[in-house]
Amino acid sequence: MVTRSFAFSLVFFVVFVDVVFGKYVDKRKCPEVRAVPHFDLPQMLGDWYVVEYYASAEEALSYSCMRAVFTQDDHIAAADGTVEWTPGVTMNFTYRFADDPLGENLLGNITWKVDLNEPAHWTHSEITYDGIYNTYVLDTEYKTWALLLHCAEQREGTRWLSAFILSRTTKLPKNVMAYLRDKLPRYDVDVKYVFPISHGDCSSKPAKADFSPIFVEVGSKVPRKPGISYNVGLGY
Repeated sequence: MVTRSFAFSLVFFVVFVDVVFGKYVDKRKCPEVRAVPHFDLPQMLGDWYVVEYYASAEEALSYSCMRAVFTQDDHIAAADGTVEWTPGVTMNFTYRFADDPLGENLLGNITWKVDLNEPAHWTHSEITYDGIYNTYVLDTEYKTWALLLHCAEQREGTRWLSAFILSRTTKLPKNVMAYLRDKLPRYDVDVKYVFPISHGDCSSKPAKADFSPIFVEVGSKVPRKPGISYNVGLGY
């Protein structure tokens, strides 16, 4: 039989180890973030390459040819479908699944509301989230690189957390990459799952929001799509 004093000592030891050697992280809540101060939004606009990517729910997926274009808006779509006349920023992005044999370019977009008193913190409302979808510009050099963190708290289960390392060119120097990756663990990003995005074979193809299945017939090595199309709404 375990005595009361032993049980108390065991609990105390577990709490002591947790306090001394680590910290409790609530995976349902977004981390506390301080966005870059004195942020100049217009300098952030334009074309970017996503050179490294992290998503808490997509640790097995790999992408290639991921690019993003940021534009500034004077209005956003509210959660109820109406238009809100307020400053906003839109990210239109294109990407491929790295193992897609057809090499199709897919597209998506998201628009955030921008508080000009805190322009490096952008918010987006959606019914699937308890509160808001937060995006923070953690750091940027505008003409060369930028680091973004995204987080949304869901109605059930863990939060959705992702990060983009952006570059104006397809590559960044190793010392810059090390500097940016070093910032991520403080926001509960596991750098083991921060994956590089290849831009080595990105021949121009029209981007489209097409998520039809791809199959290869028996006895054939040619991938193709069936004659039936499937309209799937992904939210972005």
